[in-house]
Amino acid sequence: MAENKKKRRQPNGSGSFRKRADGTVEYRASYGYGMSGKLIRKSFYGRTQTECRQKKKEYDIAQAVPIEKIYTVSEWARQWSVLYKKDKCSESMYRQYGHIIEKYINPGIGKLKLSAVKPAHILEMMNKYADKSESFIKKIMIVLRGIFETAIDNEYCAKNPAKNVKPEYKKSKPKEFFSEMEIEAIEKFCFAERSNISDALVTLLHTGLRREELLGLKYSDVDFVSETIAVDRVVVIENGGKKIKKDLKTESSRRIIPLFPKAKSIIETKPKISEYIFPIRSGKFQSPNGFSAAYARLLKRINRSNSADNQIRELSPHCCRHTFASRLSNKGVDTKIIQVILGHADISMTGNIYTHSTIEGIKNSLKSLDFF
Repeated sequence: MAENKKKRRQPNGSGSFRKRADGTVEYRASYGYGMSGKLIRKSFYGRTQTECRQKKKEYDIAQAVPIEKIYTVSEWARQWSVLYKKDKCSESMYRQYGHIIEKYINPGIGKLKLSAVKPAHILEMMNKYADKSESFIKKIMIVLRGIFETAIDNEYCAKNPAKNVKPEYKKSKPKEFFSEMEIEAIEKFCFAERSNISDALVTLLHTGLRREELLGLKYSDVDFVSETIAVDRVVVIENGGKKIKKDLKTESSRRIIPLFPKAKSIIETKPKISEYIFPIRSGKFQSPNGFSAAYARLLKRINRSNSADNQIRELSPHCCRHTFASRLSNKGVDTKIIQVILGHADISMTGNIYTHSTIEGIKNSLKSLDFF
């Protein structure tokens, strides 16, 4: 007789969820006891549990200390995230700011008076996170500097204690990319299979696009005559669901890039079932997570088809972007051109518009390349 599974109990104070008849989710949370001794409960509604939790979090923040009575770092940090970041950045970035504040900043200096925080306090706290990556440490510092700069503007303190702090961090691992032998094995398999995911993999290797950019591509973005691709939107996950976003990561992310021969061949000969180039079977755009799962299965299929001494590493989709950049660099392509094609944030152009002459100049500089 099968053993009955125990129902997983929610931690005390975490609230409870229930599915409503209309398909939405209700999240009931307790807020202590009233004067009569009766338990105070409040409900939050959304499409997913994540959305409900986010609404509860925003409610809790709204009930926080009034601006005129703010005293500590934690009090201002929570207000800062709402006043200065909510609706001014992507939802995922907004959640990340909240995560950094609650898990890394408030436990370290949250109880300190804003005007009492010294650079030494910041450094002491950041030294505890020295095992984190450079990019994550930079994110924490961006949040800290933002909190204190706005605290100065609001006259909570006179100086920014985080301004000149340079914390230690774990050295980043070298970026991984596919070797030429691996690329040859990948392309041989993908051009023979010609599935949606194998076509996508070849396109990643020959455009340097981010996964989310690739999934947002439409046939209307591709100009086969001028051999260019307009990168204009991304697919993201927000509130537990996928959606198209036109506001890209940075201004330089919205760009026009060359359409190289192998990518052009793939897109031109691909069966068109949707306005999106790499959709799911229904014709709708793919979710990033679904794409990554299909990508991982593809790499395993490639390895199963090869001999033991001809296996490829199962690198992430983003490593295709590294591979693209590495191949350009190895062929002597100017770093600035590579950065423009990749849409890196430190490259900007007047009015953020790529002129025809700019694209032609880039294409001319790449004409000698023989692997695209």
